[in-house]
Amino acid sequence: MLITPIDLLFVVAGLTVMGLALRRRWAVRPPTAAPPVSLGEVVLTVLALVPAAIGPNVLVVALTPGMPRMPTLTRWVLLPSLAWLLVIWGLVVFQDYARLQNRLWTGLWVGAATTAALDVFRLMSFRLGLLPGNMPRMFGVLILDTMATGPSPLSDVVGGLYHYWVSVCFGLTYALLCGRTRWWGGLIWGLLIEVGMMSTPPMVVAMDTGYFGLKLGRGILNGVFMGSLIPHIAYGIALGVLMERYVAHQGSVVRLIRSALERKARYARAQRSASAH
Repeated sequence: MLITPIDLLFVVAGLTVMGLALRRRWAVRPPTAAPPVSLGEVVLTVLALVPAAIGPNVLVVALTPGMPRMPTLTRWVLLPSLAWLLVIWGLVVFQDYARLQNRLWTGLWVGAATTAALDVFRLMSFRLGLLPGNMPRMFGVLILDTMATGPSPLSDVVGGLYHYWVSVCFGLTYALLCGRTRWWGGLIWGLLIEVGMMSTPPMVVAMDTGYFGLKLGRGILNGVFMGSLIPHIAYGIALGVLMERYVAHQGSVVRLIRSALERKARYARAQRSASAH
């Protein structure tokens, strides 16, 4: 599966957005003062993590032997998850949860744009023969169920959109779980994604590389692992750099949950104290 003009257009678009974003906000600003946390915001945060988890995992399920195929999962799971996310976003705007609005929007556009950083090195690795295939092209034929006839311009666009949506999901997940972090937090996240990719069916089964490419018989520094590791390092660094500049508030989801529960407990104590008097 060759590199196509559609691959290059996605990369150019992503790099353009990254460049404009860094030009607009080169220096890291101090974090915005965090608003009070409510249980409603926490619940919507957790609910938003559901479609973010569905995006990459439908492929994992589809390529697991004995599980439903990609066209079925796309129709009944992936597309409904997009509608789910839109409903969550609408509720967040309606409730005016500024912190969650910022995290949803930033996770979406940063996750999409920084895919270009990954793709620069992914396409180079593919061109050098380190990677066994052009993954977005494979995604397209899997989704449209055209494996027998091969890729087409339509399947290439669909595959590219899914490839970028997966990165959006990773960006959303990071923003929702971690909030504002230093840039190296994104690097750690990219390495975790790499571990997931190298140990799940899309690479292990579909590409027949074994865990971390070890089936190739060249040790851990084999071409598949290194050809995938470097792109994910680039993605993680780019993601972290932009998240540090555009996620407004500090505080992981664990911290938000703790704060919401403490606030609720304080309110309950105040109510009991008021009723006692």
